[in-house]
Order: sequence, then C-alpha cells, then structure tokens
Amino acid sequence: MKKLILCLFVLTALLFDASTLGAGEYLTYEEITFHGRNQKLLRDFNEFDYNRLYSQLGRRRFFGWRTATNMSNVPVSFKKETLYVIVNEGETPIRQNFTFRQSEQTSRQISSSGSIGLDLSGDIRAFEAGLESSLNFSFETKRSTMIEEAVDIHIQVDPWTRLEVEIYGEGMITNGVGRRYKFFRNTKSGGWEIFTLQSEHYSIVKSEIER
Repeated sequence: MKKLILCLFVLTALLFDASTLGAGEYLTYEEITFHGRNQKLLRDFNEFDYNRLYSQLGRRRFFGWRTATNMSNVPVSFKKETLYVIVNEGETPIRQNFTFRQSEQTSRQISSSGSIGLDLSGDIRAFEAGLESSLNFSFETKRSTMIEEAVDIHIQVDPWTRLEVEIYGEGMITNGVGRRYKFFRNTKSGGWEIFTLQSEHYSIVKSEIER
C-alpha cells in the first residue's frame, strides 16, 4: 500500500527589533552561501567586526555621515525556500502536477542594525536620514519579475523516492557600517547592507530513500 507525504513549506518573515536589525526579505531565505573566506552577512557581525570597521571611519564630521565598507558586490548563492516535498514509501508510482505562478519582487533589498533605521514609506525600502547618498554605489531600485509566466509540470515519483521542489538563485551582498553626526555629535551608528538579486530558478530533485 503506497504512502504519500506531501508538505508545503511557507516561509514567514523573520521579525527583528528595529534597534538591532531591520531585515530585508533575503534574510528569510533558507540558506545564503558565500563562495570566499571571511565573508559574512550583517546579521552575523560581532563586536570585533563593528569595532574594526568603526576604526576606519576617521574623524568626526560637523554634519553628515561617515561610512566604511566591509564587502562590495560579493557574489552569493541562495536557497530561497522549499515549496514541496513528496515521499513515496509505497510500491507504485505517484503522479503529481505542479503549477508555478508569476512572482514579482524587488531586485534590491536592504537591512540595517543599531540606530540606523529604514524608510518604509514608499514601495521600495531605503535607508533613513540620507545614508544612501553617502555610499559610493549605484543602487538598483526597480521591481523585477523573476518568473514570467505560469508553468505546468507533471512529475512521477517512483516507489521509495523522495522529491523536493525548491527555489534557488544568485545575488550580491554589499555591507558596512556608518555613523551620522550633527554638530560633531554622533546621533546614529550601526551597520547597513544591500542585497542585489541577480537570478532565481526552480530546482526539482529526486533521491532514493532507505527501505
């Protein structure tokens, strides 16, 4: 007698205190992988990382931002989410139909930490208090349609086989720290991070399971 286990995983956004980390959608991805050594997301910064970067800011300003960059457009791979898992522990094949719909998301996402906040008033998130104008980067702010049309896929899951449907992709990470001054007084400080989405695709993987 065949046994079918069908799981639909829906990721919910992680909630962060505004004083510690204002998070972009990319931080809800199941996995984010760097390809080089000593590379990390803003959420993984420790006290040593902050102090090292703060030491690069230089002298106080009468007014405005001082910023230091930790990484600039470093490539990453990610596993966004697992959509379906089917486990066939029976003796007959299971046939399943999937329909993938068009999805739209911003090609640039941002996060911040400390007292650096995010401006959520518009359709596209931005750093508050004019931080972006102090960074030496050209930012992409348009919305990108990653899946252009509905796709119907018919799949057969053989006996004693596990099937997973997942979303993978590639992007780039830029991050660093900043301090804002008014009359030489430090009024805001913390970290900033930009995630730029480059590509996204579905992956369908079959693997044998133990009897």
